[in-house]
Amino acid sequence: MKKLGFGIVGCGVISEWHAKAISGIEGIVLVGATDRNQDSREKFAEKFGIVAFDTYEQMLACGDIDVVCICTPSGLHAPMAIQAADAGKHIIVEKPMALNLEQADQIIRACDRNYVKLTVISQLRFTEAVSRLKDAVDQGLPGKLVMGNLYMKYYRSQEYYDSSSWRGTWAMDGGGALMNQGIHGIDLLQYIMGDVKSVFAYTKTLARDIEVEDSAAAVLEFENGALGTLQGTTSIYPGFPRVLEVNGTHGTIVLQEDSIIKWEIEGQEAPEGILAGPRGRKYQSERNPTDFGIEGHRKQINDMVHAIREDRKPSVDAYEGRKAIEIITAIYESSRTGKPVFLP
Repeated sequence: MKKLGFGIVGCGVISEWHAKAISGIEGIVLVGATDRNQDSREKFAEKFGIVAFDTYEQMLACGDIDVVCICTPSGLHAPMAIQAADAGKHIIVEKPMALNLEQADQIIRACDRNYVKLTVISQLRFTEAVSRLKDAVDQGLPGKLVMGNLYMKYYRSQEYYDSSSWRGTWAMDGGGALMNQGIHGIDLLQYIMGDVKSVFAYTKTLARDIEVEDSAAAVLEFENGALGTLQGTTSIYPGFPRVLEVNGTHGTIVLQEDSIIKWEIEGQEAPEGILAGPRGRKYQSERNPTDFGIEGHRKQINDMVHAIREDRKPSVDAYEGRKAIEIITAIYESSRTGKPVFLP
């Protein structure tokens, strides 16, 4: 069986996670990478022993590349994904897949007309703890869902935003604490609790010199009738682990980062080995945006490989990736208008 060839566009921080994840999967090979910055692409290519393409167009024209990983600033995701689809390449795109729903739908149409697959990086879904939580909710163990609460209290310094001209801008970041840092948690919230029916929210820029929000709070109603709250910020020192609380009529499960710290189901003992204490965590991404492992990326890229081989949908396809954008843009609209927003 021919190995699937991969190419990476954007040789910044996150591209290394893609390159390392690809190297750990059988049946695929990283062929090359490209970046607008010549020094960046050449150093990246040398580090991983691959081809440095001068332009994105040159990489897309390479017949050895079947899949493109888009690791560029957020504002470039949509046009680059459409370009890759039109070149007949399957696509792995970092979050967010687009800055708004119009762009997301343009990507979906481009993939459909070119018969290519796309997955949006949502690596948290692939952790063992999230899988156990999802299975428990699907089995009805917590009973009727009543509340789903998400807390994302992170710390990003002004220096973080100043480090790249696109950070904290509407044109290239698409939003702040929610669209950039919080989108993974919001994806988890709707993945576990179900589709969102309506939101009412406030967003503010309280501490950082940026265009977009650094703090947000929202109340959500889910299609299943449950209620929820969401808090997201990048301005709380020193930063705290992400927490997702799932409360039902017969139980509560609490996820902290990639560990389950509470499992209380009426009439049942917690499964052996499922609980993990908050101490001794290996990664602290709430303080350092580059402090996280590659296992989630590896599992999701491997899922994409199987989707291509088996001609099935990837677990997190474009429609799934679109959901978090829909929630976030509804929150922005609610904050702007002072009214609740109902999702279609």
